[in-house]
Amino acid sequence: MNTRLIRVGNSQGIVLPRKLLQQYHLVGEVDLQPTAEGLLIKPVVKRRRQGWDERFQQALAQRPAPEGELLEVFSDDSFEDTQWEW
Repeated sequence: MNTRLIRVGNSQGIVLPRKLLQQYHLVGEVDLQPTAEGLLIKPVVKRRRQGWDERFQQALAQRPAPEGELLEVFSDDSFEDTQWEW
């Protein structure tokens, strides 16, 4: 497939056909990599919520889970049915 360079301000660019954009999932930001054969254009895939899993694991490691404390509160027999309002 041949195309022409077009002037874009003080630079030059190319227009990619819609079919190629869809086929290679090129939307928004792309990565340009020079190779021996020419220029490789790749889609940039940004992971949503990047790094959340690592931060969550760090937070868990800093403090042990409060499961024992919660069970103590709920297993307390001092609460009586008379304290409920119906």
